[in-house]
Amino acid sequence: MNKQVVFRVDASVEMGLGHLTRCLTLANALAKGGMRSSFLMRSHAAGLAHLVENQGHAVRLLPDPRQASPETGDDALPHANWLPTTRQQDAEQTCCVLADISPAGWLIVDHYALDARWERACRREGLRIFAIDDLADRAHDVDLLLDQNLVRKMEIRYRNRVPAACVQLLGPSYALLRPDFAQERELLAPRDGTIGRILICFGGSDPTNETAKALAAIGRLARPLLVVDVVIGASNPHVASIEALCRTMPNVEVHRGANNVGQLMRRADLAIGAGGVMNWERCCLGVPAVVLHIAANQIETLTSLADVGAVLYLGSAASVSVETLAHALRSLLVDSTRTLALGKAAFALVDGEGSGRVCAALGSRS
Repeated sequence: MNKQVVFRVDASVEMGLGHLTRCLTLANALAKGGMRSSFLMRSHAAGLAHLVENQGHAVRLLPDPRQASPETGDDALPHANWLPTTRQQDAEQTCCVLADISPAGWLIVDHYALDARWERACRREGLRIFAIDDLADRAHDVDLLLDQNLVRKMEIRYRNRVPAACVQLLGPSYALLRPDFAQERELLAPRDGTIGRILICFGGSDPTNETAKALAAIGRLARPLLVVDVVIGASNPHVASIEALCRTMPNVEVHRGANNVGQLMRRADLAIGAGGVMNWERCCLGVPAVVLHIAANQIETLTSLADVGAVLYLGSAASVSVETLAHALRSLLVDSTRTLALGKAAFALVDGEGSGRVCAALGSRS
């Protein structure tokens, strides 16, 4: 088996850190089997390279043009502005790096601005391609595809969008979670639906500062004995104002760049957050959650989670006021039966072993 894997992924305030986080999780899982990973990221993500290097993986930065020139026109993808250049230029730069490092067995791409045309341009003898996707809004020319989301009619979501021979890994049983979530799951104490501790976590960036909105909503509850953990991601632009707000509230602790989110979720009786990878982290630990979507690509999965009773979904963050959020929190504070049911439904969806299943699929296709 070829022991080299190359990831093509980016991260930023606009994109968030979720794509990079799940690729790192997979790279770490593959490393346990002796596989080496290199990450190809655009130069605008240089400030996040240490997150990869600190976990023992190599980083190669693709040079950005002096002036961003995203692809435009009728065939441009909806997320084309996530690239500062064209797909073709990105593919050419990627191929140059692929030729410069030891032969790779897998190219893993997790990027909404790249599709089948980019994948075809990167194909070479002996290289298999694996796409991680959430949207099913574009074609892929890949050997393996992962969509870890819960979506209606999931089994036909990629019909006519991938080659007939492509192996599809679909659903939250394949969720890429760090091993500490499965470990924390084993330590879970039974919950009874009573809410004494709340976790606020809106991911790595939270550009619209939903964290402050959640804090304001908790402040309106007039429950000074509530304990609140606030997780602020590495690229959050509102750190100073959030920390200042937290200092004015009782029993609130801020966790910057926390590496113990699993432990914080296990201790929480309720979480407030958004969609993305956090959906599956919360589910793995059976945390009842009040959620907002902060990006359109979160709507479908959050709707499906609400349909199975695993979250209380309030809709778009832009349209949810502080008072609306406070009302939702009050409704759960006085209804432990409902809160308990949310956690049980979530817990049944994810067991924390998804990374192992994906590694097994990669190994079987090598």
